[in-house]
Amino acid sequence: MTKPKPPLPFPLRRSDAHKGDFGRVLLIGGSRGMAGSIALASIAALKSGSGLVSVAVPDRCLETVAGYHPGIMTIPVADSGEGQFGLLAQLPAIETFDAIGCGPGARTGAGAIRIVESLLHRTGTMRVFDADAINVMAQHQMFDSPALPRDQSTLILTPHPGELARLTGVGPGDRQAQINAATTLVEKYHLTVVVKGGPTVVVGRPDINTDDVRSRDGLPIQRYVNGTGNPGMATAGSGDVLTGIITSLLGQGLSPWDAARLGVYVHGLAGDLAAVKASQPGMTCLELLDCIPAAIGAIAPCTTEASKGD
Repeated sequence: MTKPKPPLPFPLRRSDAHKGDFGRVLLIGGSRGMAGSIALASIAALKSGSGLVSVAVPDRCLETVAGYHPGIMTIPVADSGEGQFGLLAQLPAIETFDAIGCGPGARTGAGAIRIVESLLHRTGTMRVFDADAINVMAQHQMFDSPALPRDQSTLILTPHPGELARLTGVGPGDRQAQINAATTLVEKYHLTVVVKGGPTVVVGRPDINTDDVRSRDGLPIQRYVNGTGNPGMATAGSGDVLTGIITSLLGQGLSPWDAARLGVYVHGLAGDLAAVKASQPGMTCLELLDCIPAAIGAIAPCTTEASKGD
């Protein structure tokens, strides 16, 4: 079966580029017993082309996460004494990063609440919220907070059906209603929503770059239906990998709409390649992770352009 074309080309690389040109991204999450989640997202960001990947984790989890890949830079954050983010958790200087991914394995304790609430106010930074970041928003009804900036056009949400149900109140059994609920979020807050499933649907506004917040209300909302992927990807850690891919693409300069669309395409294509190697039932997040470079190579066999001086 012929796979659909990618929604846009993979970002080109100049021949005289250095690692700083491909995005400095920060992944935030992890906890004792869930360190693998944020490690998967971080490694996925590296494999998707990020030049520099840092990960902020509870202090007690630092060595565990650092041991997954030598290319990850780890940042210890105050923990609760139980391997979760503590109430005194302080993030590094957010403005030094091109994109932030938050949520995998973070749990929903006091420290995670503080981090998510803080990031919701950092609308000048590209952000991806997944997993427990979405759960925290739902549990504390953060979208209803009068203090929350209404314009969240730099935010991408990547919920699975259960997380979207907690956020919107629309049950996971009614997929069309969930897509409609995601559309309502886009209308109200100008964000981008990745509605995971078979097939995954991205809901957002492609032309969100206008500086006039009021004019964004009139921009058309679009839905992109992804054509890659298979049921073998319904396995633990698959969503964490997607978080890393999309965060990486944001850090490389893509808009939220483009990063989400290309991210789900690459993620699904990696899953299709992993299924060939391991079978759908035998696929795990590790096979999926390992197939990201081949997926990118399949859609961008040559990603280098001439140097700036040519």
